[in-house]
Amino acid sequence: MKTSKFISVVALCVMAIAMNAANVAKITVTSTGGGSDALYLVEDTPFTPAYESGSDIEKVMNSGQAYSINLYAVSAGKNLSMICTNDLTNTPLSFQSNTTETDYTMTFSNVSGTVKLYDAVTGTETVLANSGTYNFTCAANQTIADRFFINYVPAAPQICHRYGKLQVTGMKDSNVVVKNMDDSATSIGTVAITANYQEIDLAGLAAGQYKVEYNDGTAHTVIIDVQ
Repeated sequence: MKTSKFISVVALCVMAIAMNAANVAKITVTSTGGGSDALYLVEDTPFTPAYESGSDIEKVMNSGQAYSINLYAVSAGKNLSMICTNDLTNTPLSFQSNTTETDYTMTFSNVSGTVKLYDAVTGTETVLANSGTYNFTCAANQTIADRFFINYVPAAPQICHRYGKLQVTGMKDSNVVVKNMDDSATSIGTVAITANYQEIDLAGLAAGQYKVEYNDGTAHTVIIDVQ
């Protein structure tokens, strides 16, 4: 009964807050075995990116059952079952699978305005619509925090050399090549970029200068100094 009352209170809060909000959606995730969880998204000008008690609602994790699953937004250092903000752009969602299943379905409801779900694993963007669904797989007993994003806008392609690593942003599905200055191969060679943010560890290189080649639509060669 306590859980039912809590869900009812959340639903009432969402209805009250969302009446005049610009962009709103509810995402319910279910498993084939009956696991279920819900996340509420609200975007409008009165809110801020900071955590605001009374509008943002902290996540109470489902646990203790074979089919327990969790879906929540991460904002202002908190896990949220309801996020109210003035900008949902690039809001990350975290998902915890249960201990036995791999197949899941997201179902969308209470949708108003424009809310989009981006799956960084498949590269799929889904515009949320009432009664719409999105199916995905996830290994059992996993927590994934870098797969789903709301209103995703890709970062501008960039490579930074910091702390002995190349930090590659916005270049998924491309290659980065690390060469010696005479164009001969290094131990790092060609690295496939498979995520929107990826690090390339340069610890195996001797001190000196190296060429880094990449293509973000235009071919680039930059020179780095490895200490």
